[in-house]
Amino acid sequence: MEKYVELKSPFTGGKVKEVSTIEEHEFRKEKFSVHVRYYVCEDTGEKFTTTEQDELLFNELYSQYRVNHGIPFPEEIKGIRLRYSLNYQQITKILGFGVNQYAQYEKGQMPSESNGKLLSAAMNRAFMLHLLEDSRAEFDEAEYEKVYHAVYASETRPESEVQKRLIYRGIRRSIYNGFGALNVSKVSEMVKFLISQEGGIFPTKLNKAMFYADFLNYKQRGISISGLEYQAIQYGPVPVHYDTIYDNIDGIDKEIVISHNMESTRLSCQSYDASVFTSEELEILKLVSDKLRPMTTQEVIEMSHVEEAWKDNREGNQLIPYSEAFDLRFPLL
Repeated sequence: MEKYVELKSPFTGGKVKEVSTIEEHEFRKEKFSVHVRYYVCEDTGEKFTTTEQDELLFNELYSQYRVNHGIPFPEEIKGIRLRYSLNYQQITKILGFGVNQYAQYEKGQMPSESNGKLLSAAMNRAFMLHLLEDSRAEFDEAEYEKVYHAVYASETRPESEVQKRLIYRGIRRSIYNGFGALNVSKVSEMVKFLISQEGGIFPTKLNKAMFYADFLNYKQRGISISGLEYQAIQYGPVPVHYDTIYDNIDGIDKEIVISHNMESTRLSCQSYDASVFTSEELEILKLVSDKLRPMTTQEVIEMSHVEEAWKDNREGNQLIPYSEAFDLRFPLL
């Protein structure tokens, strides 16, 4: 897909068009199909990219590689260290990594396949204790005891993990959840943000707002906000098990109202915690909310029915792959 943009060529100052396409890229001797964007100078035909366009390509490329090889994502790697209350020096000794290596993995550097599998295994407390025992000679006795008790005392299954299992059905990273980390608190605050911006909203319209926010974020950055899966049903795209998700979020008020001679549930809430979002995520949420707020529920349904994401997957209420994000007709981006 090509379109002209309001940008001057850095080569001639002339017109520029943006190209959005799928290309095959190689990483560690494997080939992956990824969505790419770049600009083309109309006068010279030369290509150039922005940092954001490069990040989109590499985010999608690295996400596919991590999923294929069971390598944790950066926030998961950071979560391992925080869960066990360890500093970089301590966890490096336990895992046998080089100096500063763990910190680099947390910042996004891709681990080798063997180190990735070791990190994944370290999420298991029993295995982590085994590794600690094997590395006992790396610590003096006092520090070893301190580290041992910190690892041993870590929760085996935090409450949020129980929620993931019971409510979200253990969603794993894939193209069907935009390679996002399923974060219970972020899902809750995302729902409450969109409700509060409306002053009150029916679930049908809220479902579309969630869909557009997640898929537009993926279109821009190669990752979803919520980590939720979506499916195409009669009234448009919806988060899988959305009714159960909404019912288990604290701080949402429900009111039964009569709409079109039918009883409907109207959702409202007074507050949300914006601190769980990045500035880029918050920008997307505001853009979607501002666009949908003046529209009726029926208008939003009709808009979603124009999207290929819905039309391609409505037969059998199929899951919608986030790759459909690049064909969105949503007018904001």
